[in-house]
Amino acid sequence: MTTPSYLLKVVAGPDEGASIDVDARVRTIGRARDVDMVLRDLSVSRRHVQVAASAAGVRVVLCAGAAPFVVDGQPLDTIDARPGDRVVIGNTVIVIFAAPAEADASATAPSERLDIRTLLTGAAADVRGLAAAHALIEALDAADEREAAEAAVLRWAATHAHASAIDVTSGEPHPSGFDAASAAPRDAEVLERAGDDGQTTIIAVPAPGDASTWVTFTCRIPPERVSDSLRRMLVVAGRLAGSALTRVRRLEAADQEKAELRALSVGSARAFLGTSPAAQDLARLIPRLAASDAVVLLQGETGAGKTFVARLIHESGARKSEPLRIINCATIPENLLENELFGHDKGAFTGAVGVHHGALEAAGRGTVFLDEIGELPLACQAKLLSVLDERRFQRLGSNRPITLHARVLAATNRDLEAMVKNKTFRGDLYYRLGAVRVTVPALRDRAADLPLLARQILSDYAASAGRRIDGFSPAALRRIVQYPWPGNVRELRNAIEHAVVLGDGPLVEPTDFPTALQGPPEDPPDDALPTVLRLPARLAWVERCAIEAALRETGGNRTRAAALLGIHRQTLYNKLNEAEGDGDKVK
Repeated sequence: MTTPSYLLKVVAGPDEGASIDVDARVRTIGRARDVDMVLRDLSVSRRHVQVAASAAGVRVVLCAGAAPFVVDGQPLDTIDARPGDRVVIGNTVIVIFAAPAEADASATAPSERLDIRTLLTGAAADVRGLAAAHALIEALDAADEREAAEAAVLRWAATHAHASAIDVTSGEPHPSGFDAASAAPRDAEVLERAGDDGQTTIIAVPAPGDASTWVTFTCRIPPERVSDSLRRMLVVAGRLAGSALTRVRRLEAADQEKAELRALSVGSARAFLGTSPAAQDLARLIPRLAASDAVVLLQGETGAGKTFVARLIHESGARKSEPLRIINCATIPENLLENELFGHDKGAFTGAVGVHHGALEAAGRGTVFLDEIGELPLACQAKLLSVLDERRFQRLGSNRPITLHARVLAATNRDLEAMVKNKTFRGDLYYRLGAVRVTVPALRDRAADLPLLARQILSDYAASAGRRIDGFSPAALRRIVQYPWPGNVRELRNAIEHAVVLGDGPLVEPTDFPTALQGPPEDPPDDALPTVLRLPARLAWVERCAIEAALRETGGNRTRAAALLGIHRQTLYNKLNEAEGDGDKVK
């Protein structure tokens, strides 16, 4: 008996139209150059299947290591295919014909080919869906904004799922076009319906953990052609997209919250500087310093707030989203200071088992603040000068130059000019740092700011006090205004924290402060403002008595008197001028 011959013809895939005659001889189909039928389909193995004619039809046998082929939706490794069967190998569909004439006739008949994705089910479809999901994950990982994530999902869906549009809705129990009565869920978490034109299918998938956020795909195929594999792939894609969009939304919300907190921080910091002339002069300088990349040297007493001003300059400029690295030159041992500034390479010294990025490198395009720069050793001073001049440096143990992108700020409480004369500080570095010098005023030069600063600091500590604190008693506020504050703002914070921890009343009293601040008991002046007034009494007279008492309390210092009265200094001046105009001169 003669074995019949068959013809295998590609009807879908990159090699559509290609064919091969099959008889009793074994033929190989795959992607390798030396096989009998070469396919360009990248999802096909080099040697995918072997075929030969038999009495039962065409024997198709899977080659070792190849993915199963699919016939009638079933993944197989061996089959005796009959004429009319469709064998799916990778993305290629091959039809079995009994004779060449049948194949030629099929070429002129109306096309009944279905899209490759509607033919794939079972293991092959799952593998292909996994590859598609991996492609979507990579696309979403590259998106850091909502618009970019949605565009990535649409590009993916157009390529892998016939999608012409996607829609992301939040805060709705059902996506647009669906409702509780008409929705026809395929399972508990997926909604599917036909499009208005009958030629599209709309599939909606909720975001993981958020049933009110839906990712809706509009596919360019009618519902009857939506295969289970396509549906499963869209469910996975919708959940991945929903999760990614939720992540991006949370990141955007976190960035917005961070920006708001930064704005609040900067805003409160500007108010925190105070309203005294010295504070206002500094506040006017900060925007100009922040807009520049120049090296700024902050001078002032210990505790005056130089680090705070440096942070404010950084937060007010274009570098605010970049790191701020603070190096206190007085607290780091000399043998470690260079390492903290410049970093080191692996093997630079004993124990250097890896690369360490110093502050100048770790700051990136941010700011490096060198506090107490007067304590910088002479050897480090020479290296720092070179870095500032050349904008380059090297890690310890390396010859590779690294460009300095960060801005440099410095601060000191020492007299650098005197140190230059004593040869304990390099003159060239002093002049390089001193191009822009700003003096942070001492607290005693900002007496009008003391009540404001004290109340701000008290509000910071009161939240964690565990008891109700309404403010300062008048006597405590007088002690704050009268005290010279040699330790500046740092001493003021410490004193208020001491009072919050050890006090027990709703108001901070002088006895709650450290001993140095409590001072001797206060004796009321003989001619103080009477506690009982007999009416009628002119308001101007009451104000004049209060002003006289405040001036006596502060030794005639009008700025402190205004602070003690809780009014602006200019208001005090106006009251004094009014009294003199009325011939009622304040004593």
